Amino acid sequence: MLANLLPGLRDVRAPLSTGCIWLLTLWLLLEDRVPAPRQAHGIWASLYRLGDLIGPAGVLASGAFLAYLIGAMLSVRVVTVNAKEAPKAARFWDARTTLTPRVSRLAYDDLVGFLRDQGRVPPKPEVAANGDLERERGERLVVNLAARDILGETRQLRTKLLIANYDLFNEYDRAVGEAEFRKNVAYALVGLTATLSWLQSPWWALLLIVSARLYIAGVGSERAANDVIVQAVVADLITPLALTGAAGVPAVPAARGQ
Repeated sequence: MLANLLPGLRDVRAPLSTGCIWLLTLWLLLEDRVPAPRQAHGIWASLYRLGDLIGPAGVLASGAFLAYLIGAMLSVRVVTVNAKEAPKAARFWDARTTLTPRVSRLAYDDLVGFLRDQGRVPPKPEVAANGDLERERGERLVVNLAARDILGETRQLRTKLLIANYDLFNEYDRAVGEAEFRKNVAYALVGLTATLSWLQSPWWALLLIVSARLYIAGVGSERAANDVIVQAVVADLITPLALTGAAGVPAVPAARGQ
């Protein structure tokens, strides 16, 4: 709710929260090397004098700004595998996994119907045939390619969605913000957990449960954001270049013999 009341909070909370966790991790690692005020000299003495000059509020603001800078440098943006990245990823991962779009089943089924109405996917035969398994595999490959290419244009499509429907764009932006916040906090907690397990006790490794739960929630939010893009395409609110061939690459092939 606060993200709706305060514009720009979605862009700040992920790097700020992540940076605070990384800053805490850095402090735990370097705490013993930081001299006390009476023993400080050089740059440390200057920092202590600056802290006395600006007061606790200034120190807090400076720490928050430093945390934001660290988080901005280490934060990971929520992106999807596009047409250029997929062949590279396929070298290390199963190609079927690489081509699987991160969307809900309902959005996937709607995309299948949309592509079938456009003639890009052949209609289901009324009578079962021997080649049904191969036909389903081919249909799934075409739909997965279309979904992957559509989501690969997210940066352009979000601008089109902002023009076409602001409320729907706001829903998409909220889901992306949630995904980035949860995923980046999960990554930062892994670093904090490793540090605490090394410095204190291996029992701190139980915090990995929190990291895993946050990451799973982030994947769910990322799927919700992708659903908004796919549904906007299905509803003809936005038109991706991947379906028109205007991006300089062939469009998703239509079915033959229609």
